[in-house]
Amino acid sequence: MQELLQFLEYNFWANDQFIIRLKEQDELAPDIHREMSHLLSAHRIWLHRINGRGSLPSVWEKVEVDSWEGINIELYNETSNLIKSNALESRVGYKNSKGQPFEDSLRDILQHVLNHSTHHRAKIALLMRQNQILPPVSDYIFYLRQK
Repeated sequence: MQELLQFLEYNFWANDQFIIRLKEQDELAPDIHREMSHLLSAHRIWLHRINGRGSLPSVWEKVEVDSWEGINIELYNETSNLIKSNALESRVGYKNSKGQPFEDSLRDILQHVLNHSTHHRAKIALLMRQNQILPPVSDYIFYLRQK
């Protein structure tokens, strides 16, 4: 549980580093906006699946920049509560975007969500460099050092 919580905290911090840097820009390239929106929306979709909520947000929904920080906080809080619930080995049934049913442990789903975020932050960093924007330092070791 502690390792997953620490990685969640890192994920929140790293997302925040990107959000801060991106909000400093006068204008964002559409592909950067799209990737950051996707990172947040995908995490939100998994929380909807885990908690059995009704309609899912679109995985490619354009999320307004001004709401990114608040969403990141909400995602952190809700995911942290799930981890602390001590139900990490419980099985979660859900349907993927094609309507196919699956079942995985809560632990595996949350690990997937955090890994997915890392993947998309790397894509965002590349897109930022391609648009002459210096990405923030977001390596895990830097997070640990500043903690």
